[in-house]
Amino acid sequence: MIVKIIQPPYPFTDKEKLNTFQYILKALKECDKSVDLVLLPEYSNAPGVKTKTELQECVRNNTRILLDEVQATAERCNAFVAVNLLKEADGKLVNTTYLFSKNGEIVGEYYKQHLPVGEIAVGVNDEYTFQTYAPTVLECDDIRFSFLTCYDIYFNEYIERLAAMNVDMVLVSSYQRGERMDILEMQAKACAFRCNAYVLRSSYSMGANSQTGGCSMLVSPDGRVVKNMKQDVGVLTENIDPKRKYMRSNGYGQPEIKSNLFIEKGRTPWAYRPAGSMVRPGDDKTPYPRICAHRGFNTIAPENTMPAFASAIALGAEEIELDIWASTDGELVVCHDDSVDRTTDGHGKIANLTYEEIAKMDAGIKFSPHFKGLRVPTLEDVLRQFARQTIINIHVKSPKPQEEYDHKVFKKITDLIEKYDCRNHVYIAGERDVLTTAIKLAPDIPRCCLEGQLDYTLIDNAIKFKCQKVQLFKPYYTQEMIDEAHKHNITCNMFWSDDPAEAEKFIEMGIDTILTNDYLAIRRSLY
Repeated sequence: MIVKIIQPPYPFTDKEKLNTFQYILKALKECDKSVDLVLLPEYSNAPGVKTKTELQECVRNNTRILLDEVQATAERCNAFVAVNLLKEADGKLVNTTYLFSKNGEIVGEYYKQHLPVGEIAVGVNDEYTFQTYAPTVLECDDIRFSFLTCYDIYFNEYIERLAAMNVDMVLVSSYQRGERMDILEMQAKACAFRCNAYVLRSSYSMGANSQTGGCSMLVSPDGRVVKNMKQDVGVLTENIDPKRKYMRSNGYGQPEIKSNLFIEKGRTPWAYRPAGSMVRPGDDKTPYPRICAHRGFNTIAPENTMPAFASAIALGAEEIELDIWASTDGELVVCHDDSVDRTTDGHGKIANLTYEEIAKMDAGIKFSPHFKGLRVPTLEDVLRQFARQTIINIHVKSPKPQEEYDHKVFKKITDLIEKYDCRNHVYIAGERDVLTTAIKLAPDIPRCCLEGQLDYTLIDNAIKFKCQKVQLFKPYYTQEMIDEAHKHNITCNMFWSDDPAEAEKFIEMGIDTILTNDYLAIRRSLY
């Protein structure tokens, strides 16, 4: 298979932008019937363009011209052509790669999965990236083509997914104008080796003296660079066997096996970062308004238990809320009250009991015989099972009035958050002592102010403790408090509402998150 990778000059002026676009068209026209695959760089219809207005103009003026030339090239050369461009769909700009078949038809398209903040800032749509779908793999002539675009190549989790899909070629249309050339080569080599596939990378030359960008290249499945154009302007042409796979021994002295299978057989994904369709966007990306299942979905399962949390999460709760106390031996026990008397068949203050004693108590029998034998969970139980599947409002309870919450216990909380990689999916709710300690020990974890809930000083305290959230406690709230919080970019929780009409009123007032015991009833009302 003869492959051609086009590397145009990067345009630094308005005149050069047009020249680069013309260069891309000319390079396509010069392809002949000897070629089997052509790859173009990112933004081929808008090279070097940086503003939304310019991008929209290029999409209108250049897209049809480019696609017609790509189609003509595919038909004339009887070759595959992969082109990345910006397209307009439903009034929004979308970073798209098309693969054209040898007869000039579009086989499929790939939408860039990872968009940097600069690209989003100029109006390129990223809404689809919050949905779950498999990476695009297009099979043509028994070749499995896959795609990465620019920023995508930084995300090893995504590349691991491609590796599991047994692809033959990874087509990378890119900018990466500010990245070091040695890193660009390293990324392409690592991707090729991990996927056991050829990596074809097309970008723009940033000039002969540049130490960043450029580096259109071809890398073989064993991670070796076949050719790297570095900052040369032109076309890379090579003959490859797209079905070639790198073979290695399956351990010293063992028979050979495909390299990607050798790695796959040793994976231990339970030790890795949570990923996949069950992972929801973090607290900074999940939109408002939200519903928070207070102590889980506790109208159908015992409060603050695993079935209550699981029920809420299974139904799509953006948040759950739980309460934690430290037992006498330092375990973080999930329970609302300071004693186990109301919710279990046991007795005693949590602070005076060991977790071994608490674990023997039945946390389900008082709710229903169907939940007999249910155990009081720990914070680790909850994080182990549900980390990154929802946002968790962790209400840290204090056994006594104090200036600062126990540092040793608080560090145990943050250690668990770190262990289960859910820093972006939790926030700490507490009163003065908890907030004081949180600022000192974990200033990066969002804080929700509970200090002053009953005397209308909640917002002032939230500002004092630099909290990102407040939790209003009805009826101790006013419209002015909500407005003042929003004025300081503080989001507002409301504790609580199980009444759909009341919940709708809270949303109209500007409440961002409603805590509820009856998750499904409030969800039906608001969504």
